[in-house]
Amino acid sequence: MRQIKDKEVNGTFSSAARPVLRGSQRRLALGVFVLSAVVASANLPAAASPGTDDAGQFLAFESIGDGRCLNLSEGGKLRILRNTHGERAIHYRVMRLFAGNHPQGLATGIAPANGDPVPLGCTRVDGRLQDWTVERARFE
Repeated sequence: MRQIKDKEVNGTFSSAARPVLRGSQRRLALGVFVLSAVVASANLPAAASPGTDDAGQFLAFESIGDGRCLNLSEGGKLRILRNTHGERAIHYRVMRLFAGNHPQGLATGIAPANGDPVPLGCTRVDGRLQDWTVERARFE
């Protein structure tokens, strides 16, 4: 491999300082690049593969009547998160969205398997809508 001497121009090195690859070296470099891309894609987390047990699919949001939420804002209900999996608890992270799609914060916790609902908050605050979306979920 032939290397051109580094030449500094205005505090940066010129593009002429890059190594020059010839035919077989270029093919070898391309092969290494393709191989590394294949290995990297094979090491993706299992949750990214379709057909695996995705914990997020077992989390369900519900809105239930609640006196405190109704007093806070007319038409408000209590938003809860429920784990519908029968055997495994789920560690979750949800994003709270207020007055449209404005992110207002994160909440984390563990939803017990087939257990009690996890209260998140009221669906209306000062007349404005509030909701939550699952950002991450994994089995405990």
